[in-house]
Amino acid sequence: MTYTRERLGELLLKAGVLDDEQLNMALEIQQQNGGKLGRILVDQLIVNEEQLADTLAVQKGIPRITLANLAVDREVVALLPERVARRRTIIPLYYDDDGAVVVAMSDPLDIHALDEIEVRSGRRAMPVVTTASEIVHAIDKYMTQQDAISEVVELTNLLEAEPDKQDESVDAKVLAGGDVPVVRLVNQIIKEALLDRASDIHFEPFEKDMRVRYRVDGVLHEVMRLPKSARPEITSRIKIMADMNITERRRPQDGRIQLRVDDQPVDLRVATLPTPHGESITIRVLSQSLAFYSLEDLGIAEEHLHQMDTVLRKPYGAILVAGPTGSGKSTTLYAGLKRINDETRKIITVEEPVEYQMNGVTQIGVNNAIGLTFASGLRQILRSDPDVVMIGEIRDPETAEIAVRAALTGHLVLSSIHTNDAPSALTRLSDMQVPPYITSSALLAVLAQRLVRRLCPDCKQRMKVPDSWAIGQLRLDLKSAAKLRPYGPVGCEKCLNTGYLGRVGIFELMPMDDDLRKLFLHEAPAEALRTLAVEHGMRTLREDAFDKVAAGMTSLEEVARVVM
Repeated sequence: MTYTRERLGELLLKAGVLDDEQLNMALEIQQQNGGKLGRILVDQLIVNEEQLADTLAVQKGIPRITLANLAVDREVVALLPERVARRRTIIPLYYDDDGAVVVAMSDPLDIHALDEIEVRSGRRAMPVVTTASEIVHAIDKYMTQQDAISEVVELTNLLEAEPDKQDESVDAKVLAGGDVPVVRLVNQIIKEALLDRASDIHFEPFEKDMRVRYRVDGVLHEVMRLPKSARPEITSRIKIMADMNITERRRPQDGRIQLRVDDQPVDLRVATLPTPHGESITIRVLSQSLAFYSLEDLGIAEEHLHQMDTVLRKPYGAILVAGPTGSGKSTTLYAGLKRINDETRKIITVEEPVEYQMNGVTQIGVNNAIGLTFASGLRQILRSDPDVVMIGEIRDPETAEIAVRAALTGHLVLSSIHTNDAPSALTRLSDMQVPPYITSSALLAVLAQRLVRRLCPDCKQRMKVPDSWAIGQLRLDLKSAAKLRPYGPVGCEKCLNTGYLGRVGIFELMPMDDDLRKLFLHEAPAEALRTLAVEHGMRTLREDAFDKVAAGMTSLEEVARVVM
């Protein structure tokens, strides 16, 4: 059988995906400009890639797959040169149980591509159908990375074999741009992390290799293992990009990388830690698109929104956002500032570091090396006639007392504090030697929060809660569990087969009232404050989490993982 473009058109006509007029128009474009008919149909918005793949799979009786999170054998991928894979839009995936090479194709009618796989592998080729975009993504992920890894290892081995070249130093290679293997490899890992919506990239050295993991929606996933011999060049390349001292390997360092990926600006924060097997590197990805959510976007309930609006419009007082590291406190602070940022208010922030630039706001970055701490920065900005002050974090007694006193002297103060729930923020301030009478007078509200993964809207399904799990893990009675009718994760192409897509906040908001102030003045413990706040209508983190489960936003597994 030989490949003909009309054959694809006939299959699509037979399936009712397009009509004669649309096919004739596409064939005319093909005759004038060349190219594959399937690509032309997609580019002209006559069909989409999913329709094309689904139709070909059904009409030819070939399995339809998605490549997201599929277990791919890198040795099998290496059977085909990258240039051939791109030209044919195919990628070999793995050997099946019969020893055949399973090949992902967007056009299973292209038998010449299958012939090429069989000649190169000496095995039978078994086609499976997927979209062209997925194949291109897989080529970028597996082939480009693998070639760069091999070249990095080869160059490193060459240096080890020829000691006289050691004086040329890794610096010359890693400083160079362009087609240097280590440059391409690091760039590819960063690009892949952005495509996977990663918030952090971890390079972790071990005795025999280096592990690379991405944190996606708060959960770490291993994406590759790099050979031990590639570690020095990769570490040096990242440190040079971040303007770090590459000769210093015994102390932690911090740096920043600003680059463009696919013509989009990317801001990366880099931190290194010395370990027995080399330096561990963590890269935090700062996405401007995620910086300035509104309070509604974060998932705050309507009742909480009304209460937040009330306290944010106050002329003075303190509002604290509480939670552990990585719970989204900074994003909530930015969302609060966004809500009140207008030409009538002077807003000044002191942050460590300034991660996102907000129009209309004066932002100051902490610099401990020159003595610019949270406390000293706060003293200075109070002399600059601010209406609103945002402090990135209250972490020491001096900052705590200045912030709370500023809230009493005509300033609206927003800040974050590391506590597990809202009532504990008051006792934490007491631990920092802030007198209770000052805190009780200045504090307007405490918002405690966590982040849970949001269920993918395309694949979530209803699930039944096992009775033993509901009682043991979730501390629910059977009647309450039956009422929830929760959804659970399934996994699809859109969510990379995780069942989750993005995250949503769960919150408890504790506005300060006279009864809470009186109780706190008597140095009541956090649990007593919590009991009174709940009696006055505070919805706890747990209750808000179950509300979001009932609404289909998240799963019970996420609630158990994050809240319980």
